[in-house]
Amino acid sequence: MIAVALVAVGSLVQVVAKSGGFGGALNTTGEKSGHGKSESKKLESPSEKPKTIRLGGQRVPRQAGPIIVVNPGLVTPGGKATVEGAGFDARSMVDLFLKTSAKKDEGKGIASAKTDKWGSINAQITVPENVSSGAVVVAQQRDAEKTAEAQLVAGGVAGSVKASKMVGKPGDSVSLNVRGFGAGETIDVYWGRASGRPDATLTADGSGGIGRADVKVGVAPTGPSTLILVGRKSHTTASAPFQVLGLYPTIKSSPWALKSGQRISVSASGFAPNERILFYINSAGGIPAFTANADANGRSGTVAFDVPFGLKGTQSLTAMGDRTRAVVRSAFQVMPYTPAAEPSTYSGKAGTAVSFYVTGFAPRENVTVFTGGPNGDARKIATFQVNDKGAAQAVGSYQITKADEGGVSFKLVGSKSGGVTKASVNSAQRGGQQNQGQNQGQNQGQQGQGQ
Repeated sequence: MIAVALVAVGSLVQVVAKSGGFGGALNTTGEKSGHGKSESKKLESPSEKPKTIRLGGQRVPRQAGPIIVVNPGLVTPGGKATVEGAGFDARSMVDLFLKTSAKKDEGKGIASAKTDKWGSINAQITVPENVSSGAVVVAQQRDAEKTAEAQLVAGGVAGSVKASKMVGKPGDSVSLNVRGFGAGETIDVYWGRASGRPDATLTADGSGGIGRADVKVGVAPTGPSTLILVGRKSHTTASAPFQVLGLYPTIKSSPWALKSGQRISVSASGFAPNERILFYINSAGGIPAFTANADANGRSGTVAFDVPFGLKGTQSLTAMGDRTRAVVRSAFQVMPYTPAAEPSTYSGKAGTAVSFYVTGFAPRENVTVFTGGPNGDARKIATFQVNDKGAAQAVGSYQITKADEGGVSFKLVGSKSGGVTKASVNSAQRGGQQNQGQNQGQNQGQQGQGQ
């Protein structure tokens, strides 16, 4: 046995020495010829299978004869591989065929190569997208019966992905290392699911992998989840466990206190990238008051809106992520309108015309003037509109009657704001206040003269 092994090793060394270690071949892939690429042909079976012995765990030829090897041993569909061979005639043409069917004498031409002076070849091939795991590469010398075969092992059944970290919240950056996909294929990235619209897309290189790809954590239920990658052509899948953390968004509104009809500005941050943010006033469900879209960093731009009329006191403001359902709450205060009105005169005889000077109403709202007492006998006497500042001058004319000489009161009501103010003419209380003021002025004057 020792003698047989030495003979085998000697024969192997001789073949490798003549072939230059399979390294000196001429690559003529794609050369046009009668046996060129993509042409089917009947194949010659090796006339005699080379006798082999087991050496170092591998079977190797014991005597000279054609042999080919496909590198790498695992090739992804669409990827490239190198076919190295030796034992052919020097300076001869060798055609490479891919045998994918059960018929042993048919194959599809995929490349051609010319041997070097030692009879060695070195050719590049591209593995078809639909190659099966049982495909065989056949090297056949033209015009000769020298043939060699090698099993083509196609990958793409199971890929792999490694993440730079295994914990994060939606929007955090994670680096991925990907292997085992089809060459150049598009890879869809999902978080916590494996269908629907992908959270990101990647493109594999010629080897079916990606050295480093930076992606952002997508939206998934808080807690243990899974990162899933799916190849669009090969349908190769790869997954990795991932712990999804909860989001804690923030909201800011300005100003905190304002009146109905005035504008408030709202902004939010801390949501998932590009998700829609739903804003609610005094509720947390149903139809939102308004919406905004978060940017790639989970922040919404400033949204401004006019506070609706009818709101009074403290109001709640809720922002909710449309997909994540992350919630943050705030509040703002709606202050009441407190208008004021002054009549053009505080006293007058019958026939005297009275108008009003008003301030403090809502901009551009209509104001209605009522007159009468508290016993249900109030009647509408005039309507006017205030300006952009909620004010008006010499509006709502009223003519005093004989019955009004004893005193008449007016109530002015804003149609939108609901603001109410009162005024009176020929009022005893008002006259008393005026007389009291005059008496105080006279007393102060007399004291000054006495001093």
